[in-house]
Amino acid sequence: MPKTRDAERPWERQPGETEKAYEAFVAYRDLGAQRSVSAVSEKLSKSRQLISRWKAAYSWDERVLEYDNELQREAKRTASAELRKMNARQVKIAMQLQEAALKALARQNPSDMAPKDIIAYIKAATAIERAGREAEVEVTSAEVQKTAAEGPSTLADAINEAWRKRKEQNEP
Repeated sequence: MPKTRDAERPWERQPGETEKAYEAFVAYRDLGAQRSVSAVSEKLSKSRQLISRWKAAYSWDERVLEYDNELQREAKRTASAELRKMNARQVKIAMQLQEAALKALARQNPSDMAPKDIIAYIKAATAIERAGREAEVEVTSAEVQKTAAEGPSTLADAINEAWRKRKEQNEP
């Protein structure tokens, strides 16, 4: 059976879940590390028994686990994108430094320049560029390895995959 949208995003409202039950789930989900039936019960002025029934009936623990994992994946994607931008910016700066050093070298009378200074400028700019390019290769390599890996990478991913399969089997 094809995956449904709900199986892909279990933190969204599920089939058969009432608006009030979903509201309670969202409150539970958004409590983060302080999640508890008591906290939701108090926040929504509902009985603990009702919240506990909804929690069991709509698999809140599994759904919030997937939600938390998705937040982590999104944070990693954002961090990776920011790292790429930083590396590109640093490589650009390093190349500008190299160009400036080479222009300065061309303007100088060779007899007025200390060879050690010229070498130091070129060496520093080259090292900065190399570090930036190597970092980019490492990020890309890590992403390829993660994509190529088969099976779940964490216990949480294994639980989520089992939850998805169970949901697919129970669909009409």
